[in-house]
Amino acid sequence: YRVNLELAKAALTSERCTLTKSLLAFNGGTDVSGDLRATARFFAGAASEARVLGLDKPAMSITGSGNHGIICTMPLYAMYRVEQHSEESLLRATVLSYLITMYIKEYSGRLSAFCGCGIAAGTGMACGLAYLQGADGEKHTKVIQNMASGLTGMICDGGNHGCTMKGIVAVDAAFRATDMAMDDICIENIHGINGRTPEATMKYMGMIASPGMTGTEKTIVEIMESKK
Repeated sequence: YRVNLELAKAALTSERCTLTKSLLAFNGGTDVSGDLRATARFFAGAASEARVLGLDKPAMSITGSGNHGIICTMPLYAMYRVEQHSEESLLRATVLSYLITMYIKEYSGRLSAFCGCGIAAGTGMACGLAYLQGADGEKHTKVIQNMASGLTGMICDGGNHGCTMKGIVAVDAAFRATDMAMDDICIENIHGINGRTPEATMKYMGMIASPGMTGTEKTIVEIMESKK
């Protein structure tokens, strides 16, 4: 958290980080406000924008990605600050977020046309948010099902400024998925790619990336090459 918070702080003083300034304004001009979602969007977006624009600060990565590490953690930090959870609860939520992210990435692979920072890290982070709200295993399953149904298929078009926007989308999706799961609302396993168990659902999420999106990856590369 110290590493990623320094990254977010660096975004505040960079003229290049335009999204950060907008996110700060949406949060009332402060990093921590009474608006949990706006605070989460600020911390995740600021650290991500600093990361993708190459500011001279490291990111605490996971599965080889700085953006994954940012999305996995920063919204949890926002909830910790706004709702004043204990540090132990924050760290336990972070461990869960990391484990879920790694599980999905085992199936999707480290590099693909699948936006892992949104889908894998976003799902891990959503489970961490649910943990901080006292969710049990059944509710975590519902969080994963909601995220699988809502976000799977988001493309990766390389490490670029757009990653920050995708991260913001993932934060919003995670809060919606968690809120619904805490009310026992979810997309049931008879629908779409959801499986009979959370492990199966995460496996199917990963399979969308590999082998599912190999053709998409080729098309993305062709589009990027055509812009030269």
